[in-house]
Amino acid sequence: MTPLLAALAVLLLASLAEWLHVRRIRAVGRLAFGPAGQPHGWTRGVPLLRSLALAAFTWGLVTLFLLKLAEKEGGNRKSGADKDATRLVFVADLSPSMHLTDAGPEGKQTRAVRVREVVEGILHRVSGNLRFGVIGFWTDSQPVVMEARDPELVRNVFNGLPLSYAMRDGPTDLGKALNEAVKLVADFPDGSTRLIVVTDGDCVSLAPIAPRPKSVKEVFVLGVGNPQKGTFIDGHQSRQEGDTLRAVASALQGTYTDVNEKHLPTTALGDLVVTMAPPRKGFTLAELAVMAMALGATVLALIPVALEYFGSDWRVSHPEREDASQPQPQEARAGAR
Repeated sequence: MTPLLAALAVLLLASLAEWLHVRRIRAVGRLAFGPAGQPHGWTRGVPLLRSLALAAFTWGLVTLFLLKLAEKEGGNRKSGADKDATRLVFVADLSPSMHLTDAGPEGKQTRAVRVREVVEGILHRVSGNLRFGVIGFWTDSQPVVMEARDPELVRNVFNGLPLSYAMRDGPTDLGKALNEAVKLVADFPDGSTRLIVVTDGDCVSLAPIAPRPKSVKEVFVLGVGNPQKGTFIDGHQSRQEGDTLRAVASALQGTYTDVNEKHLPTTALGDLVVTMAPPRKGFTLAELAVMAMALGATVLALIPVALEYFGSDWRVSHPEREDASQPQPQEARAGAR
């Protein structure tokens, strides 16, 4: 109501000012418009048009101002929104075995590429008040992105970012790495975190895995790589170790899914999948406010130009300039000589 009241007040004040202006012009009509004493007929609508333009500009300005205030107040509540947000944290295997080519429906992808596809499939289906995180592990665990609002940061991490250079060389210690990853999310609010562990399960030994903290609501252990046929690397045959991954999922009270050929089912994501409302048709309130301001400003700028060139047939001339431009009689020129 505030923008409408402000626009109405400006409309009334502008109309009163235009009425007084018309009365004053009538008193000097012949001086302003020549012998006719009146401008062209179309100018009778100028007072109303100018008043409406000022009112439209005022409505748009006040509307944008109030929207900005509301946005600022919403920003002050971000801390509360962060507490209520769901953390979706990907724990990704960065070990050398992830570069072996035996993954995907046809077995022609590297395991790392398959991980990227699986993560992309999850990001396409989840929505809502989410905060994203990525933790990479090999010989130990390192946080890469935490508390990110934009899923593009997660995509950037899995799109060939050379994170393995931040790790020390050595055999994969899956149990130790996962314990360190779980510690990184232990301080989040209770029940706010979903862990998605993506690995081939290839490790030298599996250390005892600590119970998951209260902050973790659900754990998904996703396996990539051929679970039947191994590929030789570093003195052993590497394949997707289903038994190891089931043991990890059991220790973390989670679920294990082989995603080497198929994606994680949508039903498994549960409430992370939020149906988005269809795109809104028409203009938003902010867009309408900007259009009202632009239209009002354009009309106010064009009215003086239109009145100057098309408001009246009367034109004020400068006799001295006209005399100088006309040719002088021959006698006058001779006298000047």
